[in-house]
Amino acid sequence: MKQHLVFVYGTLRQAHANHQLLESSEFFGVGRTLNNFSMYITGGYPYVVGTEARYPIVGELYGVDGKTLEKLDRLEGHPHYYTRREVPVIVEGKEYSAWMYVRLPHGVLMPSGDYNEALHCR
Repeated sequence: MKQHLVFVYGTLRQAHANHQLLESSEFFGVGRTLNNFSMYITGGYPYVVGTEARYPIVGELYGVDGKTLEKLDRLEGHPHYYTRREVPVIVEGKEYSAWMYVRLPHGVLMPSGDYNEALHCR
């Protein structure tokens, strides 16, 4: 069984609405992207833009099987709404290459790359 690494930053994170899709997946820890991106929020959920380099994105790294990756793709509307893109992430000092969902910009630009932090600012 092949394991896919997925870096999640919004509603798939622990204590958020869609986390149940990852409950049986291997949790590697909380980390950040190696490169800078921008995070927007619209309709109460965040998304990352790969064309604007402002700050690292904070999220959680999971190892998922193919069936779970298909479920995540359906949730995110890949490849039409979000696009899955491979990015380097750092978790507990170790670098990984993981899938992250990105899309084109619209909505409100977030002041930082941490969705949890933004929730406390509203």
